[in-house]
This record gives sequence, structure tokens and C-alpha cells, in this order.
Amino acid sequence: MNDLQLRERLERGIAAMGVGLSPEKVEALLAYLALLARWNRAYNLTAVDEPGEMVDRHLIDSLSILPWLKGNRVLDAGTGAGLPGVPLAIACPDRHFILVDSNGKKVRFLRQVRRDLRLANIEPVHGRLEMINPGEYPADDLVARALAPLPRLVGQLEGWLARGARLLAMKARLEHSECESVPSGYNVDRIELEVPGIAARRCLVIVSRHE
Repeated sequence: MNDLQLRERLERGIAAMGVGLSPEKVEALLAYLALLARWNRAYNLTAVDEPGEMVDRHLIDSLSILPWLKGNRVLDAGTGAGLPGVPLAIACPDRHFILVDSNGKKVRFLRQVRRDLRLANIEPVHGRLEMINPGEYPADDLVARALAPLPRLVGQLEGWLARGARLLAMKARLEHSECESVPSGYNVDRIELEVPGIAARRCLVIVSRHE
């Protein structure tokens, strides 16, 4: 699949979701994807390596939660190669994104992304979630993509949730029992997502503390 076909595939996908992005943002998304593909050959950052599939499963899937972001500071928990944080940061230059991961090579890749794409609104952080001080890295929204079961996620991010942050957890399959296992004191809202190019079920779970 050539560059033009990738651009057209991305543009169709974001149009189908009703996401309006400038040509400059589309170019930045594709530049990120090209950098990811290049690093992936040496460092195995992601299991998905077919270009068209990367557009669907990395870019379009990440952008599918855009309508539910509310805060100005977003923490991407277990960001890996920057998903969903980097695509969201490209789409939302006025928001600040803290990209946290415990894998050093992935954080080094994210620092390269920040330099090459001149993304001043991303802040790669190397560390485990449990060891990071929420006061040092405050956030309004927390995003996580297929990171861990909800109860464990809530435990890992409790410090931010206690300060009023919301968790936006992206899931493929979600059993009712997983939602019921979230500790009392939290609201759990499930939203079914329609992601162009992805036939499998996708959903977004929003978790927040009871007021």
C-alpha cells in the first residue's frame, strides 16, 4: 500500500467518524506512522506491522475516543508506542499529553517522535504507574488502551481518580463481571464504539469517582 492509499484510508476513516482534521494534522499522523514502522523493524514496538492495518488499528482506533475527552491534561497510562496518546496529541494541540510507560525503548521512541514531529504537547515519562506521583503529573483525563482489567486499572490510577480525574479505558471485549468488579465508590459507564476498518467489537469505559 503506497503513501497515497494510506492517506486516503486514513481520511475515509476519520470522515466516517465525523472527526475533522486539517491536512497538516493528517500529514503529522502519517509521519508518526512512518516513524513507528521504521523503529518497529529494529525494536518490535508493536505486533501490528502491515501499513493499512496500522492506519486502522493505531490511528483511527486511537482517534475514536476523541469526542469523550474533556480535560486539558491527559495521561496515557501504559502508552507503549504512543497509543492512543500521540494521535490524540496531534489532533488536539491545545491539550497536554503525559505518556507513561515502563519500557525504556518505547519511551526513547516517544522522545524521538516529539523531536521529529515537533510535538511540544507530549511529555514522555519513563516509569511504573504505581511509582509516579499524581501531584507531580496532574491529569484531568486518564486514557488506557487494552492495558489491564478494570479493577486493576482503577487501583493503579487511584491517586489520579481521587483527585477528580476520569478514566477512559479502551476495550475490545468487556464482560459484565469486569465492570461489576470495580470497587464501590466509582461510576462506570460503557459506550459502544464504531471504528471504521475494525470488525471486532470496541468499547470505551468511563470510570469516575462518585461525587
